[in-house]
Amino acid sequence: MIRVHNITLKGEKTLLRPFTLDDLEMAFKWNNDPLVLEAEGEPEHTWEEVVEVYEYLSNNGFLFIIEAVDLPEPEPIGEICLLYDDDYERLGVEDKNELVYCIPTLIGKPQYWGRGYGKDAVKTVLKFAFEVMGADKIFATDIFSFNERSIRLFNSLGFDEVRRDRNRIYYRGGYYDIVDFCITRDKYFILNRNHAGNQFNKEIK
Repeated sequence: MIRVHNITLKGEKTLLRPFTLDDLEMAFKWNNDPLVLEAEGEPEHTWEEVVEVYEYLSNNGFLFIIEAVDLPEPEPIGEICLLYDDDYERLGVEDKNELVYCIPTLIGKPQYWGRGYGKDAVKTVLKFAFEVMGADKIFATDIFSFNERSIRLFNSLGFDEVRRDRNRIYYRGGYYDIVDFCITRDKYFILNRNHAGNQFNKEIK
């Protein structure tokens, strides 16, 4: 079942509200949009597959709907999750005491690509993760190297490439790499010196 949290986050261009059961049909459409599938290098998804993914995300992290709020009327355009991840070996994290999250993100309406909504949503979740939850590292994982839009986004927010599996995926006549990115707590606060960031509330579940 979908776990619904009670956190709402406000960015400059986006409002991040809790993902609910009613959002599943919309998410199903996003995940089967032909342009989204092409950009992500993914096959079509069944209803059961989509439900399984969103149940996992909602029960292991904070799953949000991204609403664009600088339009004449607020509009849901995608989703983002602050996903707890303790697979330290896969992520290459040596200190098992570190609090680590991943940040899967999808702008499901292609007409809003390249307009800063994804960047604003990620930036907003990073602030929540580091300044409220006390995260040590945030990862963006399994980015295909042909997905230049996502790579530019994470680079622009201070993420560093930490892993590259070369020629791991065959897509549209060629082989591409799978890349992981990471930003540490220290780097986040260096880039965001104007934020206090030293008061954490780890009681939020």
